[in-house]
Amino acid sequence: MRKTIFSAVFTLSVFTVVDRALGFVFKIYLSRELGAELLGVYQVALSFFFVLLTATTSGIPLIVSKLTARYRLSGELRRERALPAAALVSGLTVAAVIIGLSLLLYLPMKSAFTSPESATTLLFFLPALAFSSVYSAFRGNLWGRQRYFAVSTVEIIEQIARIAVCIILFALGCNKLYSAAASLSIGCFVSTVAVTVPFFVPKGRLRSPKGEIAPLLRSATPITVSRAASSFINSLIAIAVPSLLIASGYSDSDALGLFGSSVGMALPLLYIPITVVGSLAFVMIPTVSEGVGRGDFSRVNAQIESATGFAIIIAALFVPMFAALGEPIGRFVYGNETAGKFLSASAWLLIPLSVENITSSVMNSLDLEIRSFVNYLIGSAVSFIIMFAFYGSFRINLLGLALGVGWSTTCVLHLLSIRKKIGLRMSFAGKGATAVLLIVPTVFATKCTFNLMGGLPLFASITLASLVSLVFFALAAPALGLVDVDFFRSKVKTSVKCDAKKKFRLFGAKSE
Repeated sequence: MRKTIFSAVFTLSVFTVVDRALGFVFKIYLSRELGAELLGVYQVALSFFFVLLTATTSGIPLIVSKLTARYRLSGELRRERALPAAALVSGLTVAAVIIGLSLLLYLPMKSAFTSPESATTLLFFLPALAFSSVYSAFRGNLWGRQRYFAVSTVEIIEQIARIAVCIILFALGCNKLYSAAASLSIGCFVSTVAVTVPFFVPKGRLRSPKGEIAPLLRSATPITVSRAASSFINSLIAIAVPSLLIASGYSDSDALGLFGSSVGMALPLLYIPITVVGSLAFVMIPTVSEGVGRGDFSRVNAQIESATGFAIIIAALFVPMFAALGEPIGRFVYGNETAGKFLSASAWLLIPLSVENITSSVMNSLDLEIRSFVNYLIGSAVSFIIMFAFYGSFRINLLGLALGVGWSTTCVLHLLSIRKKIGLRMSFAGKGATAVLLIVPTVFATKCTFNLMGGLPLFASITLASLVSLVFFALAAPALGLVDVDFFRSKVKTSVKCDAKKKFRLFGAKSE
């Protein structure tokens, strides 16, 4: 079967836009129902839950996807079917251990959190670990088989289920903080049930995981450790930022409110416009993995160059809108001016965030998981150094500066690692720099437009100014030679036939 990368990215983007739109509306609803302070409590618990989730499943779907693509290419059907079974066994075992330890350590965690309610909220997240273990095993297989439509559909089902359950629990008068957490676990259960259908219906099979568990864990462990470390660092940020604010003279309540406004409200807005970049990163793993398997490094290099340049341009397209209109967007969406100010000051984070999305996926596809982990740790260390350098005079906008510099450091290290591995030419740098420079006049045009709309309702002013921002950049980009769609015309071919000699040469192992 042959399909263009454009069709795969388009499919994923459409579904992800719907999923993100639902999540965005739900985030607005949740923030208004909980308020900034309770949202901060919820965000702290959620950050620690992500540590446990990534320790349970994060490396598994990626490795199952990558190996599934390679086994299908080489015709190793038995190993392909054994992979999800191995993922089920290993994932559920780890989930059971982590859930047990979390229950045993509940009291120590309760005293460690800024608010004891965060520890109790965490308990309502725990069932999601077991459900996610099953989901990730099947999702990885579907991903490797390039069944993006099925995976995306299941994710939307999960989002709808979670929103519906949360609204129902709120309407019944249940504790809102705990209901919001419980809705996530129930949504994960629904998606777990839903993902079994596209896996088994088209003749999906499971085989004995014997011989596949150890290789799977060896490959997944570096990614799991890396992503668990990432989630753990986010949890440390969830503790460090309120603590730094308190040390700088803020009350406990104000510190949690500022954290909720910035991390719980503003940052999620930044993730919405890079949906296409996230979809592209999703597609890149099996695509690059297949290219590496064929030994076509020239084509892989070109794909990475185009994808990275595309990510920078997409990010630069939306930076002016958030930079110029952050404050009115915060007032309109959340009724929170602090969230808007943070959004405006942190709009530039879109660029390192987008590049990190692409480069981290490429690092994993090139079997550079450990190097990726080290790069991330270095970038995170830079972020913490910047934050604690302002101890006693810390302000919430410094969080954006610290995150941005840390992410940028990680991106540079990723690119250097990829260059060392396959000789990346970095030809995208020129277009990327041009795109970044184009942000300046676009911000000016956007601000002028918004100021001229002063007599209109806030929503109309934001909408018109946003359109001007996007159109201005979109028209200037082709004139400056920034548009390049060659990458999206590339085709991906998944073959289930491969002679034994070629198999041995590409993968260094005999077929089974």
